[in-house]
Amino acid sequence: MDMVERYIAAVQRELPEKKRDDIGRELKSNILDQIEALEAQQGKISDDEVAELLKTMGHPRKVALQFCPPTPLVVTQLMPLYLLTLYMVLGVLFVISTIEITGRWLGGAEMGLLLFMKALASDFLNNAYFAFTAITIGFAVMSRDRKRDTADVVETCKWSPEKLPSANKSWQHISLQDIFTELATLLFLVMLIWYPLWQPDSRAQSIFTAETLTILSWFTPVIAIAIAHSLWQLRTRLWSRNMLMLNIAVNAAFLIVAIWLMLSPVVEINENVWRGEVAIAIIERSVQVTMLVIALIVAYEIIRDIRRLLRL
Repeated sequence: MDMVERYIAAVQRELPEKKRDDIGRELKSNILDQIEALEAQQGKISDDEVAELLKTMGHPRKVALQFCPPTPLVVTQLMPLYLLTLYMVLGVLFVISTIEITGRWLGGAEMGLLLFMKALASDFLNNAYFAFTAITIGFAVMSRDRKRDTADVVETCKWSPEKLPSANKSWQHISLQDIFTELATLLFLVMLIWYPLWQPDSRAQSIFTAETLTILSWFTPVIAIAIAHSLWQLRTRLWSRNMLMLNIAVNAAFLIVAIWLMLSPVVEINENVWRGEVAIAIIERSVQVTMLVIALIVAYEIIRDIRRLLRL
């Protein structure tokens, strides 16, 4: 029995002090019952058989966790709200970082594509570390507040069962990742178009040709509608007939502009920097391929949304 006593003591060391005695007595009773059952079947058992029984029960730390599982940092009731808050804040921070780094780049900061991506990642991660820590600590404090009814915290806005989407239409749910990616892309495009007008006295110059800049300037209201549409998606998080129709219209406008720009020079190339007709031709061809890829993606989304609209 000395082995059993040592096993129970090892389990108790892993438990909170106020629960050690009660759990120790319960565990000892359980072990002794199993030993008695074995002895009833095969007579007196040896120390080796007792050791084998204790091994089947598991390591003392594992047994202690079964009796007294650790308290999670964020309670289960608050976890959906915690994740939603975290995703939304990180999405907003990504959009802000994109605008800030793009402003530095257009303001004359010397950085290539790799340095731009590095600066964007660095700025976003610095903000994300603080946001993640602050949100987690806040929800951890809320989780420790025993007097608060956490069931009320996760109550969402008023909803109606009649408005729930069909069970076989999982595509109606809009992910936060898609929304914030689209927002960052649209705001990045607005910065590229209008930054030289915001900073007339700086070294910032548009990377587009005069014709392309005119087209994009007139196209800005459509971009603004697309941004408002993304914010609408953020509020509802569910595709509806009206949202699909608006998305088709916006994507159709993007498709027309992408095809138009594909047929004409888009980027203003500095011949002093890119010397040689071969280098300039490669850049122009790369821009045309990029416009083609954008047109194909937008065309796919138009077809996809039309099919979804017909299924609603």
